[in-house]
Amino acid sequence: MEGGIESEQISDNFTCAVCLDVLYKPIVLVCGHASCFWCCQRSMRMQNVSYCPLCRHPYHHFPAICRTLHFLLKKLYPVSYDRRSIQILEYEKHSTLGYSPDIDNIDPSTEEKKLTETSDRTCNQVSVSDVLCVGCKQLLYRPVVLNCGHVYCESCITIPTEGTLKCQVCVCRHPNGLPKVCRELDNYLEEQFASEYALRKSTIQVNQEQTENRNALNEVSTQNSMLSFPTEENFHEWWTVHGSKFHPWIGCDSCGMSPIIGDRYRCKDCPEKCGYDLCGDCYISGSNLPGRFHQKHTSTHRLELQGPMFNENVMYLLMSGQAELFVSRASTNQSRHANTIPDLPSPSFDEDGASATTEEQFDSQPPI
Repeated sequence: MEGGIESEQISDNFTCAVCLDVLYKPIVLVCGHASCFWCCQRSMRMQNVSYCPLCRHPYHHFPAICRTLHFLLKKLYPVSYDRRSIQILEYEKHSTLGYSPDIDNIDPSTEEKKLTETSDRTCNQVSVSDVLCVGCKQLLYRPVVLNCGHVYCESCITIPTEGTLKCQVCVCRHPNGLPKVCRELDNYLEEQFASEYALRKSTIQVNQEQTENRNALNEVSTQNSMLSFPTEENFHEWWTVHGSKFHPWIGCDSCGMSPIIGDRYRCKDCPEKCGYDLCGDCYISGSNLPGRFHQKHTSTHRLELQGPMFNENVMYLLMSGQAELFVSRASTNQSRHANTIPDLPSPSFDEDGASATTEEQFDSQPPI
């Protein structure tokens, strides 16, 4: 074990279930489970619905990094977090996707600045000011994390009667249904700030009827937010409806929809190899976020509507696991038209009806 790390006992609450190391640039899925940014991205099925590595809850939007957890972990485990930073930077140098967002140097929103005015991020001592709800500006109680990465008390989330839940701070959509409590953060808060947490608990009275209403709305919201993905059995019927708007292996750099189903717009000016893409909804809303992989996208860049990536025959080969035929055809097309078909992994069909990465492909990727 590297020098200095032995003195930092990483809590199970903040150990990534995928890499078994301290959470680094953590994201929180709609089910409430946290993992590292790259651990989540690498475990996603970019041509079908993805599943939480812990509970198998389905999701289809790649969450943004949770800033609150990021800065909390930097204070709690400075040595381990620095070590991970060096490791991940080395991994990113070899990654075709590029780099994860530089959270430390991204200017926070006005609301976030208000929350951090009394918080010294250079001090390793964690205080209540480091874990405040962006809604009520008090100590987080039963914290939930939206797809944009902002953290609220569960009771501070405004449940939409219709439409999609939106963040009060950045006005970004949360399209995955109502989020569940992040147990890792909740356990830490209850242990670290016992008296303050108990006081918050006593002042927030949530009766059984409210809980039942929330659960019912959550079920409806989740069902409404679920996208339609193809399976081998319904592929031809599905393609008739969605085929021209299906973009496997391409995610939205604003809301995180992965893969994009619907209109897709790609930036003509972003120089990064991974590119910059928006789904139709985010394009209409005028989103100009810098990108999920640290792209330098700006409002002056031009976005262009994209057509389908593959025809029906090629997509059926992918979905049915006949990847060898696809690779052969892709190689031929690449020699004819450079860069028109990306270098994609060869999928195999699993029990969930999703395309799973083979063990050999996983082992061949640069280690985290």
